[in-house]
Amino acid sequence: MPDVIGKVINFISRDTTPASDKDILLKQLNKEIAQNKYAKFFRVKQREVDASFAQYFFNIYQVVYPLQTFLKNPENEAKIKQITLEAFLDKSIKDMVKKLSPDVIADRRRTAGAELADQLGQELSNLVSNFDSPKIAEADWCYNLVRLLRQFVLFNFCALLKKFDPEMREGDFQTLPKFTEVEANFIAPELATFMSVMPDTEISSNWKMVFEIFKYCNGGVDVIPPVQWNNLLSSLKDINQSKILDLIGKMAVGNPIWEVKRTIPEHKALSAEWLEIRCEEVHAAISGILGSQKNAQVNALSTAVFGAGEITALEFYTVAKERILLDKGLEHFVYAPALGHFLAFIREYIEREIQELCDILLVRGQWTDIVASRAMSESYHEVIGITKEILELDESLDDNGSNGARLRGALLRVDRDRTQRRYINNIISSVNEEALNILNRATPALIVVGKHFKMLMNDINKKPSELIMNWKELASYSKLPMSQRITVMYQKINYFVQLMVLETKPLEE
Repeated sequence: MPDVIGKVINFISRDTTPASDKDILLKQLNKEIAQNKYAKFFRVKQREVDASFAQYFFNIYQVVYPLQTFLKNPENEAKIKQITLEAFLDKSIKDMVKKLSPDVIADRRRTAGAELADQLGQELSNLVSNFDSPKIAEADWCYNLVRLLRQFVLFNFCALLKKFDPEMREGDFQTLPKFTEVEANFIAPELATFMSVMPDTEISSNWKMVFEIFKYCNGGVDVIPPVQWNNLLSSLKDINQSKILDLIGKMAVGNPIWEVKRTIPEHKALSAEWLEIRCEEVHAAISGILGSQKNAQVNALSTAVFGAGEITALEFYTVAKERILLDKGLEHFVYAPALGHFLAFIREYIEREIQELCDILLVRGQWTDIVASRAMSESYHEVIGITKEILELDESLDDNGSNGARLRGALLRVDRDRTQRRYINNIISSVNEEALNILNRATPALIVVGKHFKMLMNDINKKPSELIMNWKELASYSKLPMSQRITVMYQKINYFVQLMVLETKPLEE
C-alpha cells in the first residue's frame, strides 16, 4: 500500500505519467470496486455499468418524479417563496404585511380619506425597520435548502436511463423498463452531473420544514410522503459513503484522480427579494392613490377654468400622439397636458378677456405706482410671447419637423435595432426639457399678472383708491362691471396656476 500511495503522489505531481503507474492505480480501483457492497453495479472485466445500476436510478426517479412536476410549475415557485418566508415571520410582522397586502389596501381605499398615502408610507417604513430577526435569516436558509433540493430533483434522470433502455419514456412507470449494461464511459457525463447535485443526506427537521411548505403549497396534500424522502436520503447516504459512484466515475473516464465537486447554488436572500417586492407593491399603491388624487384635482381645476370637455390646443405634442411611444416602452410627452392647457388658456383668456382688460387698465388707467403697472405690463407681454415658442415646439414634432422626421425614421427601425431606443429617448427627453423650460418661464409671469389683478380687485373697492385714480372713467369702457371682470379673471388665473403646479410636479411619496 505505501508503494501505491507513492505512485499516486507521483501521478499527481508529474506532467506525464507512465502507463504502468496509471494501470496500477486503476487496478487498485478495480479491487476496491470488487470489495464494495455495491460491486454489482460495475462489471470490472468488461468495464461496463450493470443494469442494476440503472434500476437503482429508476427507483430514485419514481420517488422524485412528483417533485419534478411540482417544482417545474412557475406558480408553485411563487407560492414556495411566499410561504417559506411567512412560515418564519413573527405575528407582529405578519400583521404589518397583511395591512399592506394589495387586497387590503384596495379595501382601505374605498373608505379612507386623502391621508391614506401618508399612512401607507409610514406603515411600510415600520415594516422595513422591523424586518430583521434570526427567524428571517432561518427563512433564507430554508429557501436555499429548497434550491439545493430543486437542482437534485430536476436532474435529468430520463436521459441517463435512456442510455440503458432507449425506449424509456419520461414519467412512464407503468411500462417495465428493459435495462441492459452499457459501457462506463457512455454515462460518465450524467454520472458527474448527478454526483454534483446530490442533496444533503442528513435527515433533519430542516427537510421536514421544506416538505411541510410543499404540502401547504399543494393544497394540504403531500407532494411525496416524507417517509419516502427520508428513505431515499438514507439510501443516498449509504451510496455516498460507499464511494461506489466515485469509483465507477474514475473507471469510466480512465482517470484515477477524477473528482467531482458538489454544485452549491449561490446563496439567495429570499427575505431581501421578498421585501423589495412588497415595497414595490406598496409604492405602486401609493402612486396610484396620489395619481388618483392628482387626476381628480386636475379634472376639477380644468373644469373650473375651461369647463367640461377635452382641450385640444396642440396637434403633435399630445397624450394621443405619445401612445405609440408608450406601447414600445419609450419615453413619453411628460408635459403635454400642461403645455396644451397653457396654449388654450392664452387663446381663450389671455388673448381675449385679459388683453381687453389690460388695454383698459394699463393704457387708460391713471396709476399712482408706475413700477407696478410696468411689472404687470411686462409679465402680460411675456405670457403672450410664449405662444410662438409653444407652437414651434409642437410643430417640430410634425413628420416634416426637425424632431418629427428623426422620430419617424427611428420608430420604423426600433423593433429590429435596439440602439434606436436611446436615440428616440434622447429626442423625447430634449423636447420635454424644452416644454418644461417654457412652462417654468410662463407660469411665474402669469402669477405676476394674477397678483396685480388681486391688488386691483382690492383697490377698486377702496375709498379712496390707491393704485388707479380713475376707476369711474375706466368703467365706461367696459360692458360689464370692472370689479366683476377683474374678480373673475383673478379666479381663473388662480385656478390655472394651481393646475400648472399639479401638471408639472412629479408624484411624491
